[in-house]
Amino acid sequence: MARLGPAFVFAQIDSTRKVEAAILVIVASSVRENADSRVQAAGKFQGYDMIIQSKSILNFLVLQTKLATHLRNRNGEPSERNATELQMKRIITHFLGDVSFEPSALQKIADSLEQGQQAPEQPDSNSNDAALGDHYSVDLLSTSTMHYSGELSHWNFSRMLERRLRTFGDQTRQTEDSAHATGFHRATDLHSSGSSVTLAKSYFPPKHIAEFLTNAFIKFSQTNYFYFDESTFRQKLDFYYSTPHPPSINDAGWICTLLMTFAIGTQFAQMQANSTPGSINSSTERTPDDQIGLELYRFACRLIPDLITVASVETVQAFLLMGVYTLPIDTAGLAYVYYGLAIKMAIQNGMHRKLPEGNLAPEIVEVRNRLWWSAYSLERRIGILHGRPVSVSPAEIDAPLPTDLPALRPIGRSTNLPNFTAAIVLTDHLAKASEAMKSLRNCPKPRKKQFLRQLASTRDQLSSWWDSLTSEIHCRDLDATGAFFRCNVHLEIYYKTTLIYMGRPFIISQVSSGMLDSVDSSRTHEVPDIVNILRRDSLHAALRVIELCQLLQDTVGLARVSYTEFNGCRVALLALIAHSINGPSSNISRSLNQGMALIRQICTGLESAQSEVAVIEALERARQRLHNHSVAEQSGSTDAVTGYDQFREWTKLWQSEPLEGGNLGFSSGLEMSFDQHTPNSVPSFDGFFSSFPNELSEFAAIPGIYYDLSLGQEWMTEPQAEGSEWSVNAPL
Repeated sequence: MARLGPAFVFAQIDSTRKVEAAILVIVASSVRENADSRVQAAGKFQGYDMIIQSKSILNFLVLQTKLATHLRNRNGEPSERNATELQMKRIITHFLGDVSFEPSALQKIADSLEQGQQAPEQPDSNSNDAALGDHYSVDLLSTSTMHYSGELSHWNFSRMLERRLRTFGDQTRQTEDSAHATGFHRATDLHSSGSSVTLAKSYFPPKHIAEFLTNAFIKFSQTNYFYFDESTFRQKLDFYYSTPHPPSINDAGWICTLLMTFAIGTQFAQMQANSTPGSINSSTERTPDDQIGLELYRFACRLIPDLITVASVETVQAFLLMGVYTLPIDTAGLAYVYYGLAIKMAIQNGMHRKLPEGNLAPEIVEVRNRLWWSAYSLERRIGILHGRPVSVSPAEIDAPLPTDLPALRPIGRSTNLPNFTAAIVLTDHLAKASEAMKSLRNCPKPRKKQFLRQLASTRDQLSSWWDSLTSEIHCRDLDATGAFFRCNVHLEIYYKTTLIYMGRPFIISQVSSGMLDSVDSSRTHEVPDIVNILRRDSLHAALRVIELCQLLQDTVGLARVSYTEFNGCRVALLALIAHSINGPSSNISRSLNQGMALIRQICTGLESAQSEVAVIEALERARQRLHNHSVAEQSGSTDAVTGYDQFREWTKLWQSEPLEGGNLGFSSGLEMSFDQHTPNSVPSFDGFFSSFPNELSEFAAIPGIYYDLSLGQEWMTEPQAEGSEWSVNAPL
């Protein structure tokens, strides 16, 4: 076919009767130019089977739109103009499927063509999967409130029907008929009748104290996440302190954000004012700081019904901060629920999806993205470490990762964005490791090696990624004088606890195999090399976490309400206890003693943390008795031990308190006296040591400690073929 240009088309056409001929010429010209990548068109023009590449289709449609406009201007007859528009829409729908005919949507298509961009591919209208190609929608209700509808939602299907009906009949009439149906019902009738938000200002501290608490939050609590735009926060702070009018229900999000920021600031107020490193208040009584923070939190909780009803971006901030406040107090309970509410509010606003460009200012879009990734990462991490199911599938998320915007940079200091992004990536690696470990535990035996390799690959990727991070200012810079020193230490604790998490099931597997049992002590098991690497990583990571906690204690001081510091120290101690059971060493013993001293300081005043520390102390004491018993057996001194000596040893565990008293003191060996406990604290496990199993294989079955992560040992202990890559004889 001879090539004919657009000039020829416009020169030859007199009327609308020759539109088909123009279409044929333009499409044929486009086909010749784009013959390298093509798709089969569904229709025929003038008897020709046309093969049209997707970009050619869009180019053709733009030219055809110009052609129709030219013809309307010449003829000017309303009936012919409407008929032409109707046929044009039918043609567009035929080629591109169900697309919007709104001027803004058509303008975007035209702009992309003028810039030479490839338009996104559309699903084949004749395909059985055409119904699955409907796009999600994020409808703007205000700058802080949106309505999200997924691909297969009722709302999106009704919108698809509306667009399809617009291709037929009178466009003006249908626009009028559907005008009253646009928008979304907001359940304003469910708002509190006399909302507590009007009383919120009575709970505000004086302005200078509010500034102090805000600075404490930003310096010590924000660390490696994003909770609000600081500039906007301070503007809102000034506004609510200066305006004489009481806040309304629409202010609930920001009011709660302010209150929770103040409450969290009270948790770190002592660190903000204290310049002496390592000086943590050793009192177990609740301080006035704690009482003020608790009152602020309790009032903020009264706003929860209104926060859920308003469902704005600010409510995501509020629930995030509620989770931060309760994280060291009730991690797997309240904090997990608050993070879940933040996730639900974010999804309702479509914050997990990518927004079309141009609908909102870049700063607003970036704040949405950062809030989403903070909520998602925190909830995901807590869920993994506490054995909760996945709340949101990663396949449902296409929100861009945080990017640097000058408008969102804090005033007078550097942004924590590199650390924030690193925390997101670390959580993703943790999730991948968790999936591989679950598969390794539950899959058929022949596939275990496959998932073990997958876990090893995740470990290698994690290590390579960590080594690639910057060591200046952010991430791996551990200069104590640096602006992000504490943030960077927390980031490395994240990294090391992930390595511990990956290797600790194999520690338990070895413990439960009875390798140190007196009967089987001479037996040498063949262990896969990958397992050896993961176990070594967990040991070295546990030792490093104790070093990092000590580094914090010697410089800026440990925070008694820092979940990162407490959880890192706890995980490290449990791993060291397990490793010490396998093979005691002076290095591990020193780290255990050091870690126990540190964790007792961190848990000061927190009853929930004290109960968890009591479990660790019980395990450590049982380990010490087991080790002492093994040493005595090896020295042959057990024969000289009489029944009375054993009875005396057993009675020492009871000390002077009867079991009925309900409060059992700590043993003197743990360097914590009875009067250091609050009345409501969980007692030590000393009274129950008589029921602790003495055999190592039974010790691994203590309920609640790693039982859900232990892997079967039988697949690793079977003899391997000589020369197999999966067996090594060298001990760990």
